[in-house]
Amino acid sequence: MAKFIQMAIMLGSSKLSHGAFGFDESSQGSAEPVPLMKRELPTRKMCLEAFKRTQYDILIIGGGAVGSGCALDAATRGLKTALVEAEDFGSGTSSKSSKLLHGGLRDLEQAISHLDVSAFRRVRCSLRERSNIGYLAPHLSQMMPILLPVRNWWEAPLYYMKLKMYHLMAPKGTKSFQYLSADEALEVFPLMRRQELFGAFVIYEAQHDDARMCLSLALTAARYGADICNHMKVVRLLKNREGNVAGAEAVDQLSGKKYQIRAKVVVNATGHMSDVVRRLEDTEAKPLCTSRWNSIIVLPRFYCPEQVGVFDSHTPDGRSIFLLPWQGHTLVGTSDLPGSSSEELPSQPTELDVQYLLEGIKRFVTPDFDVRRCDILAAWGGYKPVPVQSDILQRKNYVIHLGPRHMLSVVGGTWSSFRAISEITVNAAITQGDLSPLSDTSVTAMSCQLDGASGWSPDMFIRLVQDFGMERDVAEHLSNTYGSNAFKLAASADNSGLGWPIVGKRLHSEFPYIEAEVRQGVRDFACTLQDMVARRLRVAFLNVQVAEQILPQVANIMAQELNWTNEQKNRQILEARSFLNSQMGSFPKENSLHQNIPIKMSVRLVKKFATQFNSLDDNKTGYVSISDCCRAIKNLGIKEVPVDLMHNVLSDIDCHAQGKVNLYEFLLLMSAIVQGESTYLNYAQTCVELKQASESGSRGSLPIERCGGGL
Repeated sequence: MAKFIQMAIMLGSSKLSHGAFGFDESSQGSAEPVPLMKRELPTRKMCLEAFKRTQYDILIIGGGAVGSGCALDAATRGLKTALVEAEDFGSGTSSKSSKLLHGGLRDLEQAISHLDVSAFRRVRCSLRERSNIGYLAPHLSQMMPILLPVRNWWEAPLYYMKLKMYHLMAPKGTKSFQYLSADEALEVFPLMRRQELFGAFVIYEAQHDDARMCLSLALTAARYGADICNHMKVVRLLKNREGNVAGAEAVDQLSGKKYQIRAKVVVNATGHMSDVVRRLEDTEAKPLCTSRWNSIIVLPRFYCPEQVGVFDSHTPDGRSIFLLPWQGHTLVGTSDLPGSSSEELPSQPTELDVQYLLEGIKRFVTPDFDVRRCDILAAWGGYKPVPVQSDILQRKNYVIHLGPRHMLSVVGGTWSSFRAISEITVNAAITQGDLSPLSDTSVTAMSCQLDGASGWSPDMFIRLVQDFGMERDVAEHLSNTYGSNAFKLAASADNSGLGWPIVGKRLHSEFPYIEAEVRQGVRDFACTLQDMVARRLRVAFLNVQVAEQILPQVANIMAQELNWTNEQKNRQILEARSFLNSQMGSFPKENSLHQNIPIKMSVRLVKKFATQFNSLDDNKTGYVSISDCCRAIKNLGIKEVPVDLMHNVLSDIDCHAQGKVNLYEFLLLMSAIVQGESTYLNYAQTCVELKQASESGSRGSLPIERCGGGL
């Protein structure tokens, strides 16, 4: 029976295929003329000057996905538009997503199980918007295959019917799903656990660089005439004679100067902070938004194939886990934590979150593969703004609220739906403010592309290699990040001083980022070192230790561009390090769980090995390499290093980075070698206790219809 079902599914899914995946070309046309960008990208100073003299049609508070989307939608319709963001564009949840532009497969499960017509509409909207975003920014959005494991034979027909419906709801031309047998699935994803695996389906979802997408939206809006400014915190709402909101007073966080920005309509698009801004309008405003904390860890690329991800919704506790390749690394998520306000939620994943995700990986991958805490390169998370439960949420996962003083607040949505929500919000603003746009309908769906999208093609990087003498990975990175603007950046890049590559000085050997990108980042409104390493260069989200290593180099370039003094530069480095420690998973040493593991050596031996550690740490980094540890072991008179013992101990204590340990871990390792065993290193038992504590904690699940679905 099982073999028969496998053959039937393979035959059926192959006939569904439309050939090469892509977006619906037939729908990429519109009666609306393609709008032309009005100007070169203005500077931040120019936008600040414009705030003083311009009466705007619409002022948008919040530079995340929806806020930047609103700015682009309004600007392309010819409205006088202003956008202010308290920190950096996309610095909140919009840069901390799973990087997927999903169509809402879990939303579809909700629709089928509850016969929910509104959920079907949400899925269809997400699938359509995925195609629209693909046209808006083809260089930032690529389709990626994702495996859906099937554990039991009877699940295969159910999956097939759901995926068939999912495909039929997608725009014409979208690549279909296909079925793989268990052996074929293991060929694609070799680390997957073979036990109880019946087969797997392959679906195609879009993946993007969320921070770059958000930044590109804001910068393109500026090219269309919007005045945008980051690091501008709204502290007060301005009122007209009738007492209605007519603008905002914002403080430049860099200079301390205050600006009064006048506008006919004010839109509050601050995500999980929306209630804070609403209380500036009405001190007694009832909460409109609640928050959800989602955690993601970053692992080396060998945890996941480079070209395919995996999504497993059948974990023992009922929650889902994904492993996705992204920019040469593996993203693993997500653990979630409910809360009613941001004060109750963390600024970075806790150790419980990390252990939960590691345990999820261990259950998914083959038992002979070591999942190690030290493999984590970065750990971060974001607040997901979720509208407070209401009857409206039975139909959609966002709310647009008109306040008592006529300020519009938008809460909810996902990256897959941001453009549609932005369009609806601007429509509401036009109606509320009786505005007179040049176009009554939005042109961002099929008549507008982000700056750099026009003229881009997937093989454009070849020209960068041929014309400028760049390394392939650098050329691909520039092409997929800046689109056709990559040529301008390549032309401004410094000579490498080598025979090959000819141009492009890398900031770090492990990453394709070059020095010219730092100078470009300053032109793209990067004002702080944190802006640069986290959102112009994504290194802080990929490898927190590499990010810390390149801080002085990046700070030197930014200091030249922004005329920082030495004092300002050093302060920026300190603040960036604090950001890496507090939000990107660079856990303080005192919080390491293994600090409670005893060191079974005499005081004399501890002093001896501590002295040896200091002599090995030539650069005084606080770490030594594993090869240094091997030499230290040989100094004990052990001719051959006990490899298995080394591996077992390091699996327990190496919590900082691959291939290196700090002093405490060095002493633990030497203690284990001296004792000849590692059973007292009871770190594994600590992990079990943490797991039990997390299971008895306050974690909960959020209804799919409220959180915008998922995969």
